[in-house]
Amino acid sequence: MKKILIVSATKNSNFALSKKLEKISTKLGANARTISLENFSLPLYVNNLETDIKNQNEETINKLSKYFIETDGIIFCAPEYNGSIPPIVVNAIAWISVTTDNWRDGFNNKIALICTSSGGPGMKFLSSMRLQLEHLGSIVLPRTISINKSNPLNEDSAGKILNQFIKLL
Repeated sequence: MKKILIVSATKNSNFALSKKLEKISTKLGANARTISLENFSLPLYVNNLETDIKNQNEETINKLSKYFIETDGIIFCAPEYNGSIPPIVVNAIAWISVTTDNWRDGFNNKIALICTSSGGPGMKFLSSMRLQLEHLGSIVLPRTISINKSNPLNEDSAGKILNQFIKLL
């Protein structure tokens, strides 16, 4: 059974979206797990302080990196933040890339799906995140899931997207 890691940037609407996607994925036969980056309380990545900070937070950072390394596919759920990727996501990616043997190990050859629950359509987050993940070696599904207050989740459509995602794993 293929493993899916669903990563929520927040514990709010994106976490709710993540849990719905986890439920749908499980019904489709996948082994899905949802995490919120807010639960990891990662310190800010600072290059010249990397060793000291990593040593002080080694267990947390390694736990997060292990989730990424051991999964077949990653679903990101995050809001658009100032027209781009939320800092909590960028920070987590930075820590994962410096704690694996090869900086791409957490992402390389992983199938990825990008989702958002934002105030608007979240298009700038979706395109920025796509660029980041492709640079890291992920194979990003062309379809995305974007919801907001005026555009709630269509579970039938999400199921079709998730089915396609799972088939690629």
